[in-house]
Amino acid sequence: MMKLLSANFFSMLHTKRLWLGAVFMAGFAGIEIWSRHRLVSQGFADANLDESILSFAPLIFVLLPIICGLFINTDYHDGTIRNKLTVGRSRSSVYIANLLIVWLVEIFYTAIHFVVVLVGGIGLTFNNLADTLLRGGLLLLTIAALAAIATFIATLITGRYALVLCALIAIGMMFGSQMMNSMLESPDTTPDYRDVTIITDEDGNTRYEYFDSEGNKYADPDDIPMVPNPGYVHEPLRTIMRKYNDVSPGGQLWEIVQRGHVEWDIEKQERVELVTPVWQLVLYSVLLIVGFTLLGLGIFKRKDLK
Repeated sequence: MMKLLSANFFSMLHTKRLWLGAVFMAGFAGIEIWSRHRLVSQGFADANLDESILSFAPLIFVLLPIICGLFINTDYHDGTIRNKLTVGRSRSSVYIANLLIVWLVEIFYTAIHFVVVLVGGIGLTFNNLADTLLRGGLLLLTIAALAAIATFIATLITGRYALVLCALIAIGMMFGSQMMNSMLESPDTTPDYRDVTIITDEDGNTRYEYFDSEGNKYADPDDIPMVPNPGYVHEPLRTIMRKYNDVSPGGQLWEIVQRGHVEWDIEKQERVELVTPVWQLVLYSVLLIVGFTLLGLGIFKRKDLK
């Protein structure tokens, strides 16, 4: 195993894609900390690093599967995987070594981001260091689960489209979960008006005037009738979507970054802020890692490597 890891490490270090990704991570971190300093100087933000230090997550969420797909797919087309098996390495060792090198890249990119933010953020402090460290650890575990999924795909699909598939799955998870969160915030009813006009008086004060389908103006916005909202998500789809976001790395990403999620409470008739327990996030990530790794190992052992 150590020889395989050394070979993977040597190969990864000598690829331009690794260092190109590192440049992206460093550049993004630099822009993030510059923006933080700028907002603080203008009085729009607190002088803390909590959110800046965790801003690496969305970028690495997309970048890591691409690196994973490129690395493993190149091994296929260069015959490297066949060579490793020819010299007596087991398929399990090859699979695990590939997964571990992707995790090392995750740690490497995260470290680059942290160093740039901490050095550039001299003069700023943490508002809650313990909470930031906890959320950072959860994000690393969540992205490790995504890496396990990407390794599974890239190892079992030898075509060049494996890279595209890894990228699309990561992007789909991230933005799909964000869209689901937005849908679950929608209320079950919505005001029934056709047009709205914005009126600004001489003093600069703004008011809204609402009109029904026949063009009649409502004297008071409270008089607008409420009708069922076609965008409201009903059961059982509502529970399915919520559970998917709890389990999916994309859903966990936003859960951790945004410190929870918002849902419409039909009984209270208001939006409520909810937080998925930390133990559940950890459990789901670990199950994804173990599940996709075992499944990948089982299929890879029987895969015909032509």
